Amino acid sequence: MINKILGTALSRILNAIINLAVIILISRYIGREGYGIIGLVVVAISIIQIFVDLLGGGALIYFSPRKNQLALLVISYLWILIVLLLFAMAIYIFQDFSPDLFHRLIPPGEEKSVLVLAALNAFMLTHYNLLIGKGKIKQYNIVFVVQILSFISSLIYLLFVARHQDYTSYISALEISYGVGFALSTVFTIRYFNFGGNLHPGEIVKEMFSFGLISQIANGFHILNKRISFYFISSMAGLSSLGVYNAGVQLSEGLRLIGQSISLVQFSAISNSDDRIYAVSLTVKLMKLSVLLTFIGLVVLLVIPVGAYEYLFTKEFVGIKYIILALSPGVLALSANTIFSHYFSGLGNPKISLWANIVGFAFTITFALVLIPVLGYLGAALTASVSYSSTVVYQYFVFKKQTGVMFRQWLPEKKDFIDFKIIILTLINDKNIEDEH
Repeated sequence: MINKILGTALSRILNAIINLAVIILISRYIGREGYGIIGLVVVAISIIQIFVDLLGGGALIYFSPRKNQLALLVISYLWILIVLLLFAMAIYIFQDFSPDLFHRLIPPGEEKSVLVLAALNAFMLTHYNLLIGKGKIKQYNIVFVVQILSFISSLIYLLFVARHQDYTSYISALEISYGVGFALSTVFTIRYFNFGGNLHPGEIVKEMFSFGLISQIANGFHILNKRISFYFISSMAGLSSLGVYNAGVQLSEGLRLIGQSISLVQFSAISNSDDRIYAVSLTVKLMKLSVLLTFIGLVVLLVIPVGAYEYLFTKEFVGIKYIILALSPGVLALSANTIFSHYFSGLGNPKISLWANIVGFAFTITFALVLIPVLGYLGAALTASVSYSSTVVYQYFVFKKQTGVMFRQWLPEKKDFIDFKIIILTLINDKNIEDEH
């Protein structure tokens, strides 16, 4: 378990370092408006992925150890093609029907890029989810690391060798990295999976849709909670302000990678076990670790002076430090949210996360309409923190009611710090062994 968490965490830490380098490159060579366009493109891809995951996503992870993998793969592939076709038709109709509103959602000229990226991302994530579901965390981490390294190397080449110093370099680098991730994950999927046995596709589709519908409605609200402010800022303050906010979000929410790394292993373990007591104990322990590590990361970001942020990201992005400060409570809440969500989903009960995200969405709309017109991107950051916190409060009370776990059991104990020390020592020892070889 520790090795899986460490492997996933290390790959995510590398991703966070690369993400920081990307933010610096964008701020210096692409600028605020370009970052705003990038933000809208990425949000559009995320929205398409919500619909793809109706027969994918968490359902694939949950059913991988339980159903025929060939059937899961074929069903997911066909569903991806259907979703992409429907979105292509919707884009074609919508941009003619209301071009002004359409281009507030998808930047002009980027329609094809959105569809291509959405396709590559969907096929790649399908393989990722199958690997995670079968407990092939090491293989998943290898593909993930190669993917992010291909992204940063492509971006550097396009910016400094090809001299394409605009947002299109980011889009092209993303296409290359998604393609690499898809190709390599295909190799691992073919290598490690048993595609024999009874298919029963009709039965599997029904079960996946039943599981995936609730899960993805929940995920849809979660993404809206995180990203609907992008559209408010773009409409009310313009792409430049959105670019600054996007940079601040990328920096602070980069700490989400800690909770995501831990929760991936948690979800895989719970999905492959029928022991409810083990699931509860594991969730409490990993929650403490997730929140503690995220808190440490936030402290590091907050002690960095404003001048250092200006030096790294230029004065165009002067508001980044204040965005991080406003987002801090929300980022801490997200580190708990991802553990709660994967606990409920791992037990096949995603409805809890659905209602939690609906609560968060209600807070998002209310506070966004009040704060963003007055405070701009700072209002969006405060809105996000309120939304994420309300979601976690709801999940906490449901978890408490179902399990009987009291608040004091969530407080860090001496044993928790001993476990944390063991993880660090394991990491150091593994590194020393690698150095000796």
